Amino acid sequence: MRPSTRTIFLGLLAVIVVGIAVWVASARSRNVHDEIVTAASAHGRTALVGDDTALRLELGGALDVAPDGSLTTELDGTNEAALITAMEREGVGSILVGHAPVPPEDATTLRARLASYDALDSLACVHLTPTAALYVPRTELVLPPVLSGALAHVARAIVSGAAVPRVQSFPEPLRRIRNVEVMVLLSDGDRPRLWRSARGSSVARALITAATVARQRWTERESAMGGPLARILPTLDVSVQVLEEDGTLDSRAHAFVEMAFRPGHGVAFEHRGNWHYLLPDATRERGEGSAVQAYAALFSDQDMPAESLDRPDIRLYRSVARRVAISPAPSRAAPASVPSRLHDPDASLEGIDSL
Repeated sequence: MRPSTRTIFLGLLAVIVVGIAVWVASARSRNVHDEIVTAASAHGRTALVGDDTALRLELGGALDVAPDGSLTTELDGTNEAALITAMEREGVGSILVGHAPVPPEDATTLRARLASYDALDSLACVHLTPTAALYVPRTELVLPPVLSGALAHVARAIVSGAAVPRVQSFPEPLRRIRNVEVMVLLSDGDRPRLWRSARGSSVARALITAATVARQRWTERESAMGGPLARILPTLDVSVQVLEEDGTLDSRAHAFVEMAFRPGHGVAFEHRGNWHYLLPDATRERGEGSAVQAYAALFSDQDMPAESLDRPDIRLYRSVARRVAISPAPSRAAPASVPSRLHDPDASLEGIDSL
């Protein structure tokens, strides 16, 4: 029995649809390939970690790959500084790691943390896909102890009401032009009390704005905060955090978004030159453990629909809060134990003023 015209038409239509889907997937794969290769090539030689056979086949020899095993000892350890030193010694500028799901409690070695797309102090994620992620040494802001101490001193002084210093009076590394977001956090030991962040064209400018606004906010809510800042500030630690990116998300599939965010990450997106984010703690609390739900809350804050997660004109990325300076409370004889990141599991947000 000969097939009907309608049957033939439906068959041809199915073939065309499948062909288009394959072409789109192939084009997307090429784009991902190009993005990873371009980002990695900008940093020199690349070390492949994880299922490097699959990675080699995917990349097709497009990268200058370091010899196998050159970083094995450090990757199987936990010392990030040692890994960075080894990368410099071997002339390795980036690490491309194949994804391998590892429970947080088991992700102890650097190899496991990288493979699970964790947040690291000395390595920043540049780009991540469902199968691989690219990490490079952090260069955004690494301060020597003398500058870290000076930054903390200035932050406390501004919050206390001292005259705001001129940008020109800051050391050159702090007034150097760079797009940066700085946060000033006031905390009572392990208990955050108030924070403010500001984006600026240098660390100095952003710090001045964040510290000034933090003081203003406390003054506005003095009764709710427990009293005058002049009386309470000596009992508070003042820390300076830098909010940094930790990887642009390649896919918008909900399963991938959930997988990509680890406890140390906050959800963030860029749209038309504007950046919006939730800190790691807020991501966990407002998302109730779901990065997709946290994004929905963040979009709602900007009067955008939850479906904005799927919009191609919005860049999704992960953010981390990294402490670069701290001024311990003068009323305590020894420095307080303050989380180096707001995503520290022991750092409760109860009582924090962040509005």
